[in-house]
Amino acid sequence: MADIQFDEEQQYQHPAQAERKPLLARLVLATGIVSTDKQAQYVLLGIAIFFIILTFAIPMFARVSSPALTPAEEMRALTAPGMGRGPSR
Repeated sequence: MADIQFDEEQQYQHPAQAERKPLLARLVLATGIVSTDKQAQYVLLGIAIFFIILTFAIPMFARVSSPALTPAEEMRALTAPGMGRGPSR
């Protein structure tokens, strides 16, 4: 059994894989707006920050102030014709 010899120089090596860029970064690069991966990441970061600000800005500026009904107006609305009756047959 001592006759077994190993050739350590012949080791299997995995071929180097090409670095894959994220899909959105590739899309930004494909537009031609930017030329490097780092610039594409900055553009995507800017877009994300813009939409986060927009998420908070829309509810703040889109508030529609509707005056609350007074108790007398609520009673008139509830007793209006067609309101407050049972199902029609």
